[in-house]
Amino acid sequence: MSTIEIRKVTKRFGDFVAVRDADLSVGAGEVLCLLGPSGCGKTTTLRMIAGLERATSGDVIIAGRRMNELPPEKRDIAMVFQFYALYPALTVGQNIAMPLHYERLSRADSDARVQKVAQIMHLTGVLDRMPGQISEGEKQRLAVARAIVRDPSCFLFDEPLSRLDVEL
Repeated sequence: MSTIEIRKVTKRFGDFVAVRDADLSVGAGEVLCLLGPSGCGKTTTLRMIAGLERATSGDVIIAGRRMNELPPEKRDIAMVFQFYALYPALTVGQNIAMPLHYERLSRADSDARVQKVAQIMHLTGVLDRMPGQISEGEKQRLAVARAIVRDPSCFLFDEPLSRLDVEL
């Protein structure tokens, strides 16, 4: 895992200031939770770290490297959103494997990683089902599995536990 820092980050949408002069430092391997009321800038901050939003001012630094100008795909970050975005025409297994297509892994390596993550996320019994055929909790676990399978340097989660099955 990599370090994440934001230094004096501000995000404006026109005259509205969503995030003002935020500073944050997360060490490698640390877990940090952002808590606050709806609309206080938590999601916007995560989106700036991921590169989905550009900071109006300030710096986003990951693993000691300034990321402000890098697109999301160059940041080696996996983000799981509160409202998962699954591919409805792909099976659960294919959804998990989708990020691996860009890594150009062999079929055997890809299958092994999918199986390992499916086991961790308790999804092995539904790998051949379509997203419309699984529970809300399984859909959320699928979204988390799709992030984990990449083995990125950082994970960002935006309320990923809100739909998980209680027993998990």
